[in-house]
Amino acid sequence: MHPILLSLGSFKIYTYGFFVALAFMTTIFYLSYSMKSSKKKLISYDELYSLFMYMVIFAIIGARSFFVFINLKDFFLNPLDIFKIWKGGLVYYGGFIGAVVFMLVYAKKKNIIIFKLGDFFAPALALGHAIGRIGCFFAGCCYGKASDLPWAVTFTNKYSLAVREVRLHPTQLYEFIVNFLLFMFLHFYSKKNSKTSGMSLVIYLISYTLARFIIEFFRDDYRGMKCFGFSISQIISVFLFIIGVLIIWKKKLYMKSLKMRD
Repeated sequence: MHPILLSLGSFKIYTYGFFVALAFMTTIFYLSYSMKSSKKKLISYDELYSLFMYMVIFAIIGARSFFVFINLKDFFLNPLDIFKIWKGGLVYYGGFIGAVVFMLVYAKKKNIIIFKLGDFFAPALALGHAIGRIGCFFAGCCYGKASDLPWAVTFTNKYSLAVREVRLHPTQLYEFIVNFLLFMFLHFYSKKNSKTSGMSLVIYLISYTLARFIIEFFRDDYRGMKCFGFSISQIISVFLFIIGVLIIWKKKLYMKSLKMRD
């Protein structure tokens, strides 16, 4: 579509980088809004901004590292390209894992229940991801397979990362729709079920991983080696989906034990 948002001589603003930055800004604004509307605050505003910035740093490192690992041959001859993230090349699951690892360390250090912290961040995570996928669409990364469906798209820009002049599944927009709907649901669910620790996070895990597993079948960009015909992202999706199911199962067992005590 339009990989370069603005070009003034040698100065360029890439659309992908713009939407990634917009995603981070929108996420922190939403989290601040959630803090204001919350009666009981898990952390202070200063702690929120500090935690968010560190999560962003670890998310970018994780997302970029995952992408570089998958495309190691391309970066071997041009190692400085590793740092050019504004041109595209962030793998969501790498960023998700990086951010979660830091969140776990932070929660343990501050003695905060990780599920409550996860519930707080879940809607914002879906919102930020949705906005980021718009950047993917403009850049042409994460493109889909050839399609004759009415909503198939054709990339023509010479700087696009997608296959050009071929009608393709708009897989980036599929993920945008999934994440935005998930954000809307979690936004209202979290307000009505603020006392149910862990459920918003679990709903996000199960819903997104299931959707991602399906959308992967329609993607045609290189995503590394496959295992039994499944991409790395699909394998991670299955793993995270199982974690979500196990959390629900454990919570049900816990609630059952409380009822038996009563």
